[in-house]
Amino acid sequence: MERQRLLTSDPEVVELIPLKGGDDYAVTKDFYDELDRLYPAVEPRQTLREIRGWCLGNPARLKTRRGIRRFINGWFYRQQAEHGRQT
Repeated sequence: MERQRLLTSDPEVVELIPLKGGDDYAVTKDFYDELDRLYPAVEPRQTLREIRGWCLGNPARLKTRRGIRRFINGWFYRQQAEHGRQT
């Protein structure tokens, strides 16, 4: 818990996503800004919290460090597509 608190106090870290093996993926401000630009219909901060919650609730399905960015982008892509259909 102490390590997590230290990382989230870093202004460059927006959210921590649990990974397979016990580590966390630190979503940086740069990656956050890129997600915000690529998916304008999606609220990035809330969506990252939803991804973190899903990971905490599904520990057997956690992603690896190699696959986490693809997982995040896929989640944002689906949210963008869903919001686009609603408008």
